Amino acid sequence: MANWSVVVGMGQRKPMRQGPRTTRKKKTVHDSAELLPLQNSSDSTYGLIATSSQEHNCVLAGCERVTINVSGQYFETRMGMLNRHPVTLLGNPKKRQPFFDHRKGEYFFDRHRPTFEAIFNYYQYGGKLRKPPTVPDDIFLDELDFFEIEIEVINEYRSSEGYIEEETILPENPTHRKIWMLFEYPETSRPAFAIAIISILATVTSIVLFCVETLPEVESTHCVPGKDPNFLDPIFIIETLCSAWFTLEVVVRFFVCPSKIAFFKDIKNWIDIAAVVPYYVTLFTILATMDCERAKSGASLAFLRVIRLIRVFKLTKHSSGLQVLVLTFYASLEGLGLFLVTLMICILLFSSAIYYLEIENPDTQIESIPDGFWWAIITMCTVGYGDKVPVGLGGKIIGAICAVAGVLTLAIPVPIITENFNKFYIHRTGRGKGS
Repeated sequence: MANWSVVVGMGQRKPMRQGPRTTRKKKTVHDSAELLPLQNSSDSTYGLIATSSQEHNCVLAGCERVTINVSGQYFETRMGMLNRHPVTLLGNPKKRQPFFDHRKGEYFFDRHRPTFEAIFNYYQYGGKLRKPPTVPDDIFLDELDFFEIEIEVINEYRSSEGYIEEETILPENPTHRKIWMLFEYPETSRPAFAIAIISILATVTSIVLFCVETLPEVESTHCVPGKDPNFLDPIFIIETLCSAWFTLEVVVRFFVCPSKIAFFKDIKNWIDIAAVVPYYVTLFTILATMDCERAKSGASLAFLRVIRLIRVFKLTKHSSGLQVLVLTFYASLEGLGLFLVTLMICILLFSSAIYYLEIENPDTQIESIPDGFWWAIITMCTVGYGDKVPVGLGGKIIGAICAVAGVLTLAIPVPIITENFNKFYIHRTGRGKGS
């Protein structure tokens, strides 16, 4: 019993010392460990890997909230979103620092509020700039420049809105520069404006003569069969003066232009050259043969005389309205291509259908599918000459469907052309909203 009591006594616990109770902070896993996925695990469970605790810094992480006050309208976002555009005013800490109000803890800008909404959306979502419909173009572009939005983003916006960037290159020689300004920029001086007026009058006069000289009573005064050409004819003299002016204009501009290579790359210069070549070819032919009747009857020379009509495009150089039309059709090429493809498909379908429906009719006017092309395009364009018409009931039904399909097809490019025309017209003439 003694031994047993000893064993029991040795196994008894000592009473706990009474005293002030101290609390210990329980160490959690998150204080010394981080929940990370196990790299070498076959399943998707997570394991605990001990890491050193790091204090989170919102300033460095970019999650710090920032308040922007634009003329009383508040915008709130995180600093990291602004830092994604470091070259802009808001994305650069040094650039935006002068606008910080330390008393209110916000950035204040006395700027256009509706425009900043579009800029704020660009910061948030990226992509392209979208101008609010109620904001004028000049105000929108001024705000973009103030907030120093990326230049490539502004250029993309200007291109989508129909702005045309024209690079002005002037000759280095002072004399050449003055002459070049006279012939290229009529708004720079009164003599330049007078030269532009002379060029317009010469162009209009030559176009009128091109039409008038085809009248029988006028044509016989210059070219009488069996006689020498009459070089004193008023029509011939006026045409010679107009061609002389066009030649002088092309030659002078060529010799004083800043770059000969750029001169020949410009389509307007080729139009100027093509406007004078037919006159000299016809004149040399008449002088060589002394027979104006033979000069006019030649197929190649007759074609050159038609090329003189290209002079009408010289008016685009002096008319902003004609420039708008050219730019509109150039910008609408994609929509016009879609329209032409749709039109060709419809023409092929309806011409084939009308041919096979009318083939059994002895009075048919559609004798082949290519013959039906003419009928289909005239019907779809709602012209309806009436030279070829369907005779049977089935052909008339196809003709009605073809006419309705033509109206719908013609409506495809209208919104595209209208939108592009409005953009170019506003930017070229300045007659838009808010202008």
